[in-house]
Amino acid sequence: MMRMQPLATIGAAVVCAVGLGAPVAVASSGGSAATIALSPTRLEPGRTVSIDVDCSAYDTPRPSGVSSQAFSSTVPLHPVAGVLGHFSAAATIRTSVKPGTYSVAGSCQPDDARSSGFVTTLTVVRGDDARESERPRREREGVVGPVRTGVGGSTYSASPAQIAAGAALVLGAGGTAVWRRRRSGRGGADGVS
Repeated sequence: MMRMQPLATIGAAVVCAVGLGAPVAVASSGGSAATIALSPTRLEPGRTVSIDVDCSAYDTPRPSGVSSQAFSSTVPLHPVAGVLGHFSAAATIRTSVKPGTYSVAGSCQPDDARSSGFVTTLTVVRGDDARESERPRREREGVVGPVRTGVGGSTYSASPAQIAAGAALVLGAGGTAVWRRRRSGRGGADGVS
């Protein structure tokens, strides 16, 4: 059992590296256990922001929705399937909103918004500024595309979910190999099964 610890540590490192790759703002309010995450955190008017709220610290969360002066109205939150206490939504930034920083807020318990509230900020930028921050770093630094080697298929833009699934499969295969290797040592007296 002790030898599985390095494998678990590597798995946790892979998940953290994949999960932390996207720009996300996570915040809570005061003494509240609720958190809100936005992705992306900088965008231009007319674009859509993903909102994820964690109300799992509350027995029966009933989030009020999420509001901001950058949105045209309060955005209702919907439960995330299979994850108790987690809610999500998508909001479109008003096309008439001026560039600047806007609060995004709500609460997990409408009856007790003070202790179950969450708040973070969203930055609305002019079109050119948003596109610049969304472009991959390699493009901003002058590398415009993949190297043309003639092989084809050597570059593929996988989503973070696909990378995490692939990492989980590799880690699962590695764990199975270790388990089978250990088990084969319990075979006959000569160690061959």
